[in-house]
Formats: sequence, structure tokens, C-alpha cells
Amino acid sequence: MKTRYPIRAVAKIAGLSPDTLRAWERRYQAVVPERSERGRLYGPEHIERLLLLNQLVQRGHAIGGIASRSDEELRVLLSRQHSQSVSVPTPPADMLDPMLAAIENFDTLRASDELSRLAAALSPRDLVYQVVVPLMREVGIRWHNGTLAIAQEHLVSQMLRTLLGNMMRLFRPLNPAMTMVLSTPAGESHEFGILAAAMLASLAGVDPVYLGPNLPAREIADAARRTSAKVVALSITFWSKTTQEELNALAAAMPEGAELWVGGEGSADLDLTLLGHSTIRIKDLPALETECRRWRN
Repeated sequence: MKTRYPIRAVAKIAGLSPDTLRAWERRYQAVVPERSERGRLYGPEHIERLLLLNQLVQRGHAIGGIASRSDEELRVLLSRQHSQSVSVPTPPADMLDPMLAAIENFDTLRASDELSRLAAALSPRDLVYQVVVPLMREVGIRWHNGTLAIAQEHLVSQMLRTLLGNMMRLFRPLNPAMTMVLSTPAGESHEFGILAAAMLASLAGVDPVYLGPNLPAREIADAARRTSAKVVALSITFWSKTTQEELNALAAAMPEGAELWVGGEGSADLDLTLLGHSTIRIKDLPALETECRRWRN
């Protein structure tokens, strides 16, 4: 049985008010939901289309001029605009203060509620850039300075892993441009960066196969081969001799024709010149989005 969502949930996910969503349906037939005794019901295909429409409207398009276009036409139009520039939303300075206060007090319920509130109020892409990435950075700084304990860092890890995992499943593209395997190499246990990358890749029209962190090269290469992945994306936080060796082994075992993308703060210290493979260094998350849209185009 297909999953269906009520109008208020879909409006929040798409970044619209329920009134705006109703107006788009009534005036322009932007989407045609199912009807039941409980009211309008929407599927993942409706959500994906509404996200496309809303992103284009935010970039200056009139809804009346784009509502009749097919999903593929909307993606092409959005890709053309993204190829010109990939903007990164800036979060308000105090947005994370309530959540950080809850984390400091080990108030798991309050921290989860605050994260859920932000997830409902923001679009998925804005959630990654305005909440997930800044929160990861701030928690890392406080842990390094000794103001947060390892247990508190683990609390945040679990919250974000659950949130991003659920969102990846919800926003998996219906007609992906290609499949991408995402992981971190053996010895690299930090997974926030690659989780955020998987979420953004999904929003950019890629089918992400997220394997989790700390995997041997042979396991990553085997997963890429079994899924016919066109790209393997790795996130590396710290350079080490082991990381370089794992990267070399992965490049040697990669499926023919697949690309290897390497990002994260530690990637700048890796030697990618001797890999003998189609390897791209991804300097940041906007660069990852740009490369994903290259495949979409």
C-alpha cells in the first residue's frame, strides 16, 4: 500500500502554507491529490513536484507559468539556474541556541522536539545548511574545547542520524539521474558530512545508497558494483596513512566507468594524483550539489 500524507504535513515539507497549496491546486492544477473522507491525500510524487515548483517560485518564476510543465521540464529549468550559482542559505545567529542548551543539560526530549520543529519549518535543503551543518560544527568545537562530553556528542549523532535517514527515504527521487554509493573509508568514523551529502544528493535527483561509516575499500567497491553506481562518494575528516591506503585500494577496485568523489576537511591532505581513476575532489557541499546536477543535465 502506498504511503499517503495529509495536506498540513505536505505543506510543511514543501515549505508552503496550506492556503497556498490549495490555491496552486485550484487555480493551476499544480498537483492533483487523491480524495478521501479525511480530505486531500498526497504521495511522494506530489511532494517531489511541489518541492520543484516551490524552489522555482523562490527563484523568481511565476507559478502560473510553470505549473503546467512536466516534472522533467521543471528539473531541467531548475538545473539551469543551479548551474549558474549554488547559493547557501545563512541561518539566523540564534537559531540553534535552544537546541544547544537542551544538549548541554542532557534534555533529550527537548532537543529532539526542537530539531523536529526546525525540520517542519524549513525546506529539506535549508535544514541541511541552516541546522545540520552548523550544529555539527558547533558540537565539534565544544567537544574539542571540553565544554561538551562524548556522551553529549553521541546524543547529537543519534538525533541527526535518525532525522537525515528518515528524510533520505522520504525524498528519494522517483526518476534518479544515477545511483551513488556514499560511505567513509575504514578508520573514519565521522559520518555527519557524508549523511548531509546523501541528503543533498537525493534532493538533487540522485539515488543515494548510504552504507554508513568505517567500511573497508573492498566492501565499498562491491556495493558500487552490485548497485551499478556511477559514483562513489567518500567523506574524510582526518588524513592518515591508513586512509590513503584505503583510498588507493578503492580506486583500484572501482567498477569501470564509475567516478570517485572525495570530500571532507581531510581530503585536502590526500594525494589523488596517483589513483589512476576518474577522481574528483569535492571541496564543499555546494560543489557536491553542482556535480550532482551535472549528472542530472
